[in-house]
Amino acid sequence: MTIRMTLGEKVYQVGAHLIVVLVALVCLVPFIYVVSISITPIRELNLRGGYVLIPNHITWAAYKLIIGQGTIPHALMITVARVLVGTLLHLIISSAAGYALSKTHLPGYRFFVLLVLIAFLFGPGLIPYYLLLRSLHMVNTFWVMVIPGAAGAWSILIFRQFFLALPPELEEAAIIDGASALGVLWRITLPLSLPVFAALGMFTAVGYWNDFLTNVIFVPKSSLHTIAFVLQQALTSMERFSSGAQQAGADADALGPEVWEAIPSQAMKMATVVVATVPILLVYPFLQKHFAAGMLGGAVKG
Repeated sequence: MTIRMTLGEKVYQVGAHLIVVLVALVCLVPFIYVVSISITPIRELNLRGGYVLIPNHITWAAYKLIIGQGTIPHALMITVARVLVGTLLHLIISSAAGYALSKTHLPGYRFFVLLVLIAFLFGPGLIPYYLLLRSLHMVNTFWVMVIPGAAGAWSILIFRQFFLALPPELEEAAIIDGASALGVLWRITLPLSLPVFAALGMFTAVGYWNDFLTNVIFVPKSSLHTIAFVLQQALTSMERFSSGAQQAGADADALGPEVWEAIPSQAMKMATVVVATVPILLVYPFLQKHFAAGMLGGAVKG
């Protein structure tokens, strides 16, 4: 049985779809602009006043330059390693803590929940935080980028609320059937928690990917620079970035003398933005469907 829409309803549907399409285009235009600038020769960019959405001529010189000099590929490797290790540790430790805090019958339950709430509401401050990490000999090492974020108060609370929202009858039925505590966790609780793991995992991964302050404050060693730090350096000091690239091996002899005449500094910046952004954008669509279920699931039961 089909439901016929009135003329007003049809007009509303068409108008709503048009608005959504227009909003999507408005959100897409800045990304198209960034990509276009990164592949536009400097002569065309100057002729068109510095604003190009669809270039008439295309040059990949900026990408060859930033990839050929080795800094960005190495930074991508460090960033991917940080995202994988840091996100995995964060999910394991935060979910374990959240699962423990969802058991209200455990001794000291209220005390530990209060500790997590205090950690959520009040930060330690930068100077004590730095002194603590330095005393642990973590400054200027890879581990300072993953271990301090291995447990997050917000993630623990989200996991706890989700586990509290699960029907207790599921666990009771599994125990009656002979399942152990670990069996209940592995066979019942974790499979039902995949939306929360996907949502918090994505938020954590994006946070690690976009973080550059850790490099600025705790990891000055150039061999541990992440892609976000390299991008920040490129956007704030493009001239130094370009000269460093030329000295590092991606010079005019490798790319041709016409390359340095064809690449505007703006194209170098935009190419760096594209290289730093595309990998995380490719992951997002695969986990998007879990976001609503994961984040709303933790707010069902207080």
